Amino acid sequence: MSNHSDKLQLGWERFQKAGNDPELLGYALISFHGALEDYFRDWLSNNNFIDPQTRNRVQDRQQVQWKELIDLMQKYGGVSLETRNSILNANRLRQQVAHGSRFSGTRADVEAYANLVQQLMNNSRGATFASRSDRAASNYSSPNYNQSNSSQIANAIDSFTNEIKTLNNNRLSTSYILCAFGLLGIGGLHRLYNGKFATGLLWLCTGGLFYVGQLVDVFLMPGMVEEYEATLRSRAGISPFGVPINQPVVATQVQPPKGNQLMIKLIEAAENNGGSITVTQGVKATGANFAEVETALKEMYKSGYARIDNDPDTGAVTYYFHEISS
Repeated sequence: MSNHSDKLQLGWERFQKAGNDPELLGYALISFHGALEDYFRDWLSNNNFIDPQTRNRVQDRQQVQWKELIDLMQKYGGVSLETRNSILNANRLRQQVAHGSRFSGTRADVEAYANLVQQLMNNSRGATFASRSDRAASNYSSPNYNQSNSSQIANAIDSFTNEIKTLNNNRLSTSYILCAFGLLGIGGLHRLYNGKFATGLLWLCTGGLFYVGQLVDVFLMPGMVEEYEATLRSRAGISPFGVPINQPVVATQVQPPKGNQLMIKLIEAAENNGGSITVTQGVKATGANFAEVETALKEMYKSGYARIDNDPDTGAVTYYFHEISS
């Protein structure tokens, strides 16, 4: 199993155990976000249409951090603006948790983001990668994502966040421009623009509260804009990550290996243990139950691939694979 798949699996396991515990939900978010980061790096480094220098750099986490990584995925993988914003928001929350701050999201937020990550990694689940046909035809082939599902998700987000999307990139700068009208004695326009109608009218009637309030708002503007956008997202049923909260989540249940696959896992575990393995060690390494592991080991013993003896120190029944013994 690949590293990003391992992290995705760990994320779901943490999420299922977390309940509504903010600390455990934060750990689940870290796993989901780490899985997506590994997936993006693997995808970029294995894309032959990207120049070799970039492909080598993208594996170095110090050289290529999240901002540049998501820029590259927009350029080469066609990641949509909505997906970009969702990922960067998740990265911001992930950094807060990693630095010891309390996770400020909810279980529904983590569910929505986990589903988005899984869709991006599963290809067939309709991730929000948007194929750019003109570029794909001339330069490279994008990942094989389901376009119709991708469009449905993108359209749903567009319909919920139309106002946010229209002004998201320039709302702060527009607010500052409106605030500048206070120099002409027209105060409060920026407050009206960001949904603060009562104080906006007060500022408008008093010349920005006699210019003092208008000046103070220059420093309060980023928080004012962020608060208004959060209100719009809440009304639209959008999580802080920018995806619908009621988006269905498909949690993959981890299935332990069976049959030949279980035997292979047991042999690999024995090889890592110097050529021997006990039933308990096999259960720990594979996730299968005791009966399944014991049956598989006995079958390999009957076939002559292993011999049974007691561990000289613990006395535990141990299976020795002579072909891989160190």
